[in-house]
Amino acid sequence: MNNRRINFEGIQNVRDLGGLLTADEHMIAPGLLFRSANLAEATQADIRNLHEKQHLAKVIDLRTEMERSERPDAELAEHVVYLPIPVFDERVAGISHEKNSGANQAGAIIPKMENLYRMMVTEESCRRNLSKAARCVMEHNFAEGSVLWHCTEGKDRCGLLTAVLLSALGVDRRQIMEDYLLTNEVNEPKAEIYYQRILAAGRSEAEAAAVKDAFLAKQSYMDEAFSAIDEQYPDMDTYLCEGLYISNATIEVFRENVLF
Repeated sequence: MNNRRINFEGIQNVRDLGGLLTADEHMIAPGLLFRSANLAEATQADIRNLHEKQHLAKVIDLRTEMERSERPDAELAEHVVYLPIPVFDERVAGISHEKNSGANQAGAIIPKMENLYRMMVTEESCRRNLSKAARCVMEHNFAEGSVLWHCTEGKDRCGLLTAVLLSALGVDRRQIMEDYLLTNEVNEPKAEIYYQRILAAGRSEAEAAAVKDAFLAKQSYMDEAFSAIDEQYPDMDTYLCEGLYISNATIEVFRENVLF
C-alpha cells in the first residue's frame, strides 16, 4: 500500500486510493481519488503536478472557516472546482485557539481525539456535512479529472471521509485502517518535534503528549468512529443510507465510475 503515496514539495500526506481492493475483488482505479493535508504550502511545481499528472478537477476542503482564513489553499487553475465543506464548527467540537502563546506550538486546544471521532459520526450537523462531502465525491464527473479532499493534516476529517468512501466501495475495515495509519509515516517526525517544543516551553508532559497525539493517526481514534456507527446502525450500508442520507443509486454509480 505504501506505493500509493505521492511526494510533493509543499503538500504533505498525499496518497492515491487507487489499487485498494474491495471485498468482491474489484479494484479502485488509480488517478481518480486523492486524499491529502492542506494545500496552503503548495509550490508552483506542486500545482503543475496536480494539474498535469494527477489531472485534478475538484478539491473539497473539510477545514473550518477559521482554518481556511488562516492558511488558505494555494490558488489552482480556474477549471478546478474548490468546495469548502467544513465537517464541524470549532465551537461545537470544543476547539479553541490560544492567542499570543508561544507555549502552544500546535496553535489550538482540542478535545480528546476519540470524542472528536465519535462526534463526527453522531452529531447531526457533522453527519450532514460529511454526507455533503461524500456525495460531492461520489457524484463527481470523473471524465473531467480527479477529485482530492483534505483537512489540515489529512488525518481526522479527511480520514473519516475516506473511511466512508472506501466503505461505500466495499473496502473492508482492515484496509481502511491500514490506509488511515499511513499518515504516521509523514506525521510522526512532526509530532515528536511539537512534543519536544511543548516540553521546552515549560508545559507539562501530559500537555505535550496530548499535542503529539493530535498529530498522529491512532487505531483507537478510528475504532471509536466505527464503534459509534456499529452502536447505532446494523451495518455500514444502513449508516450510509440512513445516517448519511446517501442513496443506493448514488453509491452504485460511484462504484461503476471508479472500480474495475
